[in-house]
Amino acid sequence: MTGTPSDPGLRFEILGDVRALRGPEEVDLGPAKQRAVLAVLLLNAGRPVPTHQIVDAVWGDEPPENGSNVVQKYVAGLRRVLEPDRSPRTPGELIALAHGGYVLRVDAGALDADRFQSGLAQATAERKAGQLAEAADTLRRALQLWQGEALAGLSGPAFDSARTRLTEARATAWEKWADIELARGNHTGLMPDLVRLVEQFPLREGLRAQLMIALHQGGRQAEALAAFRDARAYFLEEFGVEPGERMQETHRRILRGEPFYSEPVDPWADSDDIPAPRASPENARPAAAVAPPGGYVQQYVPPDVTEVVPDHRPAPGLAQYPVGAAPWAPTPAPPAYAPPRKRFPVGEVILAALLPIVICSFGSWIYFVYAGIRRQEQRQFFVALGYAGLFMVAVVIAAANPSPVDSPDLTSTEWIAFTMFAAIAIGAAVHGAVLASHPGDSPRSHTLRDQARQFATFDPERARILGIGRPDLMRAFDDGGLVDVNHVPGNELARLPGISSEQAHRIVIDRLNHGPYARPEDLVVRGVLPMRAVNRLSSKLICLPARQHGTPPGGWSSTYPSAHYG
Repeated sequence: MTGTPSDPGLRFEILGDVRALRGPEEVDLGPAKQRAVLAVLLLNAGRPVPTHQIVDAVWGDEPPENGSNVVQKYVAGLRRVLEPDRSPRTPGELIALAHGGYVLRVDAGALDADRFQSGLAQATAERKAGQLAEAADTLRRALQLWQGEALAGLSGPAFDSARTRLTEARATAWEKWADIELARGNHTGLMPDLVRLVEQFPLREGLRAQLMIALHQGGRQAEALAAFRDARAYFLEEFGVEPGERMQETHRRILRGEPFYSEPVDPWADSDDIPAPRASPENARPAAAVAPPGGYVQQYVPPDVTEVVPDHRPAPGLAQYPVGAAPWAPTPAPPAYAPPRKRFPVGEVILAALLPIVICSFGSWIYFVYAGIRRQEQRQFFVALGYAGLFMVAVVIAAANPSPVDSPDLTSTEWIAFTMFAAIAIGAAVHGAVLASHPGDSPRSHTLRDQARQFATFDPERARILGIGRPDLMRAFDDGGLVDVNHVPGNELARLPGISSEQAHRIVIDRLNHGPYARPEDLVVRGVLPMRAVNRLSSKLICLPARQHGTPPGGWSSTYPSAHYG
């Protein structure tokens, strides 16, 4: 068993809960923040991680006053539990202090994410070698390493970004496995898995296309066409776009009754994973005439193949259609209208203003607790605690020198207390009304941003056409307030909280001189914005890549760079 330099029986897991195991026993990693520090080091295993980067990842906008000392304390705690036999005064072998920060030394195979990636690489080699059964088995074993959502229980831009990358790799592995099983003729046994995977990864058109093929190959053409209609309704409702060219082509071939796979040769015989050009119907020869004896003829482009290379490129400006298929039209631009404006939350403003007054300042904290839960803003809980504390202070003052029961006059302390009650009620009413009139982030906005980001990762070209991250454009749907720093004009950047007009101008000039940003963190790397500002805005920033020429708009293409975001 492989492991760390200091303990060959120690291994780590991040494809689920963050855990460390020594043999069959789980290691107690201590407090939640200490576990989060280990997660940051595991995500950068073998590379020095500066202390400030650990602080930003674990604490985000609310770092501790002595961040470096707190990180040092948690690293010491990790060393104690992960290297129990190490002398307290000797330097750590597992977590070492390097010039650039702390580095976690993990041997190959000791981290489940590394084993997962190794399994994908091995399956790709086996697939190219024609070992389909072995490749499918390797992929299943790699996918069994997942115990749930990656980095479960950890929140923050750094963990969210890593979780998205790992989840995309997982979905890609499922697509590759499903394609191999379809190539092997296992369409019947594959259907339940594909139904589950489509529900789990609704934006992966490859999985939806594979479900259609499995149903079609199983003689269930009507259900295959119904799966396309369901997918089309989903993409139109969520994003206002038609399914991509891959699903459109699969749909056309099912309507024509064409088979997708023939028996039996290695579908990835070509070393570059690019199938031979598809011949036109009039020039096509029977498969038996071109396939070697006992060979396999693939008639379907697998998930990691991005386009069919024609024998002759059409002249520039002419439409390019799949040979023998009905012409397809580029995805049209979205309708020229903006999403409906958000209504002013009159009811919520009235409730927030009246609540502290109606119940005599006792409930001055209630609305802020609600706002903190709804907006997922921790500072609102501190505001609520402050109002509750002021109320208790006023109660203590009133009780310090109470007037006699039969006396019509109030004591001076009671007057002070009642003045405080009134001030708390009025202050909480005004504060709550102002807060309610600016809805800010909500769970729905978070969901919309997550959906838009997934769509942009899946198909950046159509994301640009739809105006994701472009609040300056008229668009047909709400992306939850994303801002694409590579394409949005400077005046929109200056609207973001914490970004001045000068900084917005600097961003625009920098991207013109040095090219687009690959991820929001590049704003810090290039010295345009401080880390704290990027962390504060990371939930709303996205970096869509420049358009890749030569690919039909709206078409399926895994050659697009992924959309990066915080």
